[in-house]
Amino acid sequence: MRTSSKSIAVLPFVNMSNSIENEYFCDGLTEEIINALAKIKDLSVTSRTSSFYFKNKDVSAKEVREELKVATFIEGSVRTSKNKMRITVQMIDTVDDFHFWSETFDRNPEHVFEIQDEISLFIAEKLREHIGHLEIEDKLVEPIDVPVDIYRDYLKGRYYIMKLDYKNSIKGINILKEVIHKSPNFSSPYLDINLAYVNMGTMGLLPAFEAYEKAQPYLLKALELDPNSSRSQLNLAWIECWQNWNLEKAYEHAKKALEIQQADDIYLTISNFLTVEGKLGAAHNYLDKALQLDPYAAINHHYRGFLYYLQEEYTTAIPYLKKALDLDPKLPFPPIYIGISLLLSGKPNEALSYFGSLEGVSVKDLSKLGGETMCYAKLNETEKCNEGLRKLETYLTTELVDKAFTFLILVNALLGNSEKVIDLVEQAYHNRLPLILLLNPSPILKTVKNHKRFKDIMLKAIPDNVNYKQKRKYKQALLKTNEIKKYSKELEQIMMDYKLYLNPDLSLKDLASYLELPANYASQLLNLGFQKNFSEYVNTFRVNEFKERILQEENKDLTIMAVAYDSGFNSKTVFNTFFKKIEGATPNAYIKSNIKN
Repeated sequence: MRTSSKSIAVLPFVNMSNSIENEYFCDGLTEEIINALAKIKDLSVTSRTSSFYFKNKDVSAKEVREELKVATFIEGSVRTSKNKMRITVQMIDTVDDFHFWSETFDRNPEHVFEIQDEISLFIAEKLREHIGHLEIEDKLVEPIDVPVDIYRDYLKGRYYIMKLDYKNSIKGINILKEVIHKSPNFSSPYLDINLAYVNMGTMGLLPAFEAYEKAQPYLLKALELDPNSSRSQLNLAWIECWQNWNLEKAYEHAKKALEIQQADDIYLTISNFLTVEGKLGAAHNYLDKALQLDPYAAINHHYRGFLYYLQEEYTTAIPYLKKALDLDPKLPFPPIYIGISLLLSGKPNEALSYFGSLEGVSVKDLSKLGGETMCYAKLNETEKCNEGLRKLETYLTTELVDKAFTFLILVNALLGNSEKVIDLVEQAYHNRLPLILLLNPSPILKTVKNHKRFKDIMLKAIPDNVNYKQKRKYKQALLKTNEIKKYSKELEQIMMDYKLYLNPDLSLKDLASYLELPANYASQLLNLGFQKNFSEYVNTFRVNEFKERILQEENKDLTIMAVAYDSGFNSKTVFNTFFKKIEGATPNAYIKSNIKN
């Protein structure tokens, strides 16, 4: 499949000055341009993590194309003096490896917001000239009502929290607190302090409960100041899921965030929620989009491995988990599931050796102790296993209570102590520990999933739980009129967002998985909602795609069938038949009447 022409990456702007202060501005400018371009509908913009993977690296157009799967990328530099800022920007076509424009902006450093908007709009306009129509708003970067020196301090604080380790996160938080003291109505530092605490809690750098408790007041203040930002909505989604256990509201907030701006972490979040419900096929679909936008985000690769682990495809899971560690060796989650995947794939001694080799954060978060105890359970080394259980129990009154509960539950499940497992699950439920939500799809707990007490707990925590619900709501009868309207709208949006029709092997079952419907219901939806069968519905999109592509200058040297194949067709006969049926003319006749000589 060809790389979409409407795809772009913004590589980190290079600091051409000696001042570290200018480094903060360079990173902030890069982020603002990424965020601004992400607002443009139909433009696929690589997320921050993957763009910043190339910071301070000399890369070719070919490498950017192969690694980020984009047709275009931006690179630039910033040089500052006391009263002058020179920003150079150039756009490179990754297909033909040429710089099709470059520009130099000499501006006053005090006009930082105007600079960000001017450059973002300039890039968007030049991109539209090169690749075709894009809907571009009059402004892409809204000015912030704070003095420039305070905004620069904000960029400095964000610079440190994005390093994602404990020491720099605390340093960044302290800088941002000072920004809030000076400009209490500036919403961004509240959101970033919230982000810093949530990241530390998620990564095991702080106890999760403590981190979320510290984060919440900053989020609430940010929501009071700016309730409609995508970051605010995304954080609300997390709270509704992991703290309030209200998945319906969690989805509402996540979808609002996605309407405001497409970003990999929003797609990843929706994948998380689907996982909690046991909808692993749909979770993979949303993760595909996250990886497309951010292929160098360690957490995205970890989550791919985690999903395969949950599906008991352990040998498939391990390379993704290892890739995540290659990208971020400090990420605490992958070691747990690498070791468990080895254990459950029949390699208990290898798993024991792996857990024994863990260092750093993994020791702090009980991965080593818990993992080794699981291995002893599997190897029937009773004395060592019981010793491990006793040690884990000592952590039930500490800040590591959630991890201790998790490993105690898993070890007892491996030992076959079903009643003990359910007692522990019940305690975790009454303590409102977030781990409850991830017990739902765990393969280790298969032995207790049919136990009535366990099912009752899971259904109280996750009412729309596909593993335990007796009948899914849409199986009560055929789709009703209001359901057909609802799913039709969802399907049209999915087809626009994901361009599923470009996959020549797309099946009705694949289409149905995006809607979380059985294939026969999806078939009924197409028949009643669109008055088409599957082939007619999908090939209509492909014909429209062909009509758009065949008129583009970049495709003028391609044959008709080359463009047809790029549009999702895999058969000349099918293409010609459907094209004539839909357009009332052959492809050749259509081209002759629409392309001016």
